Amino acid sequence: MNKQALAADADTAAKPRVGRSVGVLVSGQAAAQIITLAAAPILTRLYAPQDFGAVAVFAGLLAFFGVVACLRYDLSINLPASDRDAENLVVLCLLCVASTTALCALGVLLFGDSLVLALNWSIDASALWLLPFGVASAGLYTVIERWMVRMQYFAQLAQTRLLRSLIANLVQLGGYGFGVLALMGGTVIGHGTGGLFYAIREIRRRGGGNIKLVRIVALARRYKDFPLYSTWTAIFNVAGVHLVPLIFSALFGAAVVGHFAFALRMVSAPITLIGAAIGSVFFAQAPAARRAGRLPEAAEALRRKLANAGIPALVLLICAGPDLFAAVFGERWRMAGNYARWMAPWIYFQFQFSPLSCLPDVMEQQKMELTAQFSTFAIRLATLAMCYGFSVPADSSIAVFSVVSAFAYLGMLTLFMSRVGIGLRAMVAHDARRILVFCAWALPSILLFSGELDWRSLVSAVYFLALSAFWMRRTLRATRPGTGQA
Repeated sequence: MNKQALAADADTAAKPRVGRSVGVLVSGQAAAQIITLAAAPILTRLYAPQDFGAVAVFAGLLAFFGVVACLRYDLSINLPASDRDAENLVVLCLLCVASTTALCALGVLLFGDSLVLALNWSIDASALWLLPFGVASAGLYTVIERWMVRMQYFAQLAQTRLLRSLIANLVQLGGYGFGVLALMGGTVIGHGTGGLFYAIREIRRRGGGNIKLVRIVALARRYKDFPLYSTWTAIFNVAGVHLVPLIFSALFGAAVVGHFAFALRMVSAPITLIGAAIGSVFFAQAPAARRAGRLPEAAEALRRKLANAGIPALVLLICAGPDLFAAVFGERWRMAGNYARWMAPWIYFQFQFSPLSCLPDVMEQQKMELTAQFSTFAIRLATLAMCYGFSVPADSSIAVFSVVSAFAYLGMLTLFMSRVGIGLRAMVAHDARRILVFCAWALPSILLFSGELDWRSLVSAVYFLALSAFWMRRTLRATRPGTGQA
């Protein structure tokens, strides 16, 4: 049997494994998302938009520290051929988490009161001490997640994510009497429990006999490009999203931030849950695909499936975002639905980009990734500065920022895909064609929808849900053999 035949057989055997891995993770993430979405209508009736605004500021600060907690060495855990080297990288990451946590605690001690005043933050400064605990729990969970991806423990990874979502929502619901502290604490406790449970079990099973200080230092030097370049890349990426609530809090107050942050949280749920699951599997398989010369086919097949899967949500939010939010979360959240309508194209492109954002790491092109993320951050920051300079109202500022963000994510997606040989024209042609097909099928639902709770809207909703289920079923089918097309 020749080499081509052997490669084809290996590729055919790998596809079911990838499909099963995606299925396991998506099933776990779907369960986690159901918990989150089921809790959201209750939380919006227990907490005011101002409370969600205060939590959004906390989440922004946590994101800044949390994304660099490991100095991005966590991205290297999947790269060495030897599990022994990977174990030493895990320890290196944990040392980085400990250092980052200590620096965060020092910052809270020295600048906590000043930070609360500068951000117009409606919390007591003592609540900021949740931040170092949040950094530690988020960093631990990131390390454990990367290790499980490397070992392809996808079932366990799905379990930990489900556990994280369950505990976070239980704390937020059960701790209602503690006010905004329960919303903040739920995220911290959820991350910590999800990571610690598995970390203890893995340490007991593997021990620490392979851990050597000299090897840790050598690996830190080997993968130094991750802290040198990917750290800044991650900061710019996080700043592009989480800097906005901080700025809006200082300029417009907690209520505007609450509506914006809640809308972003709801429409971003597929990215943080399902998109993260698919991205984890792709990152585990991409290095092998690159070595076999199959990376362009794998990347475009995944992008097309993500593009197809995001179309129902894109159409739904644009056509009925405000009415949907008012019906599900309460009338006082209609403004969040207006924001979600503007965010829909942004989230559609981010949904495609997020799982594929590992491509520069797979190809070891961190400098290119840094340049792209910095450019995106600069454009979005300049947009906010212009809105402030021209005294643009809050609602219009959010609309402009959302449109610019959509083009920014499309630009980064185009750049990353071009590095594996996939051009913008092919991507736009595919996406536009599929959007038109779905809109044609959804036209009866769009025409029937009245915006009121009547029989027309009920029939419209039933038809749209059935169409979306049918569409997703087709989207999640296995890639057609030999074509690489989704």
